[in-house]
Amino acid sequence: MKLKNNRDAHAGQASIELAVAIVLLLIIVTGLLHVNRMARTSLYLHSVLRGEAGTDAMHSGAVAQGADYISDWQAGADTLRHTADDRAIRDSGNLSATFLSLVNHSVASADDWIYLSAQTRLPSSMIRLHDTPMIHSVIEMTHEKERLYVPVEPVIQRLVYDKEEIPIEEEVWMPLMGGLY
Repeated sequence: MKLKNNRDAHAGQASIELAVAIVLLLIIVTGLLHVNRMARTSLYLHSVLRGEAGTDAMHSGAVAQGADYISDWQAGADTLRHTADDRAIRDSGNLSATFLSLVNHSVASADDWIYLSAQTRLPSSMIRLHDTPMIHSVIEMTHEKERLYVPVEPVIQRLVYDKEEIPIEEEVWMPLMGGLY
C-alpha cells in the first residue's frame, strides 16, 4: 500500500512540474512573438520611409533639409551611457575637417581635382564638397520620420512592463540627387 501512495505522489509532482513547464514555455513563446512583431514593424516602417525619402530625393524640386550632425552623446538621468534616456550632442562645427579628409582621400592626389568637370547637376557633388570651406553645409538631405505603435500582449504587459503598446520610431535621411536617376 505504501508503494502505491509513493507512486501517486510522484505522479502528482510530475503533473505539477509539467504544468509549470508549459506555462513557462508559453511565456517564452509569447515574448519571442512580441519581439518578432516589434522587429517586423521596425523593418516595415524603415522600408516605407526609405522608399518615400528616396522618391523625394530623386525629384529636382525637392526641398532640402539640413541635418543636425551628432558629434557625441550625453548620458541621461540614469547616468549610464548608451541607454534610451541619453541625449544627442549636435555639433556640426567639428565635421568640416572630417568631411574634408574624406573628400580629399576620394582622389589619388590633390592634383586630380583639375580633371573633374565643374559641370555637374548633383547638388552635393565631390567638386562642390572640395571647394566649400563649410563642407557639411553642402550636403542637402531629404528627411522622413514616423512612429508606429505595437500592441503588447496582456501576459507580457503583466509580467514585463505595464504598457498597452510600444512606440516604434524610425528616421531616414537621404541625400538629394538633383533629379538624376
